Amino acid sequence: MGSTNIEGALAAGDLVALRHPRAADLEEWCELKRSSAAHLAPTSPISEHGDNMEAEFARVLDGYDSETTQRHLIVRVEDGAIVGMVGLSQIFRRAFCNCFLGYWVGDGHLRRGYGTEGSRLAVDRAFRDLGLHRVEANIMPTNTASIALVRSLGFAFEGYSRKYLQIAGAWEDHTRWAVTAEGWAGGGTPDAG
Repeated sequence: MGSTNIEGALAAGDLVALRHPRAADLEEWCELKRSSAAHLAPTSPISEHGDNMEAEFARVLDGYDSETTQRHLIVRVEDGAIVGMVGLSQIFRRAFCNCFLGYWVGDGHLRRGYGTEGSRLAVDRAFRDLGLHRVEANIMPTNTASIALVRSLGFAFEGYSRKYLQIAGAWEDHTRWAVTAEGWAGGGTPDAG
């Protein structure tokens, strides 16, 4: 874990740290989501709360640290500013021991390595802290930036899922990527297992 003064940091790298959201983050989180709405819309499910960011943030706070969900704010190490989110959802135990990785970075923070480092820290938490065996990411084939991100972390292509998820009101195909504990070397090493 990198060195950071971020209060409540669960993991930290050179650029960003991960911490769970808290009620005091409401205003900053809502502003980041509002200012990033046009950027996020083409690859995001439509929120059940519509444009009500306060209600959406209440959902983020609900169960952010549970047996089935781990939601993390991606915060910049230099000043603690929220730059995005990364989550581990649908955490299954027993024989499956799997979860799904999801992430987003705010419009003003793209192409600076924040999403890659934040996702790497979250996957590392999945294996090290949560004891999971496999992390999966499902990405629209047109989302080349996200595909490059998971590839850089060592995720392997596993297949194609037709009409997998409803995005912006339409059922979209997704590519399926995964990395296992045996193949994880902190990111960057292709998963052979």
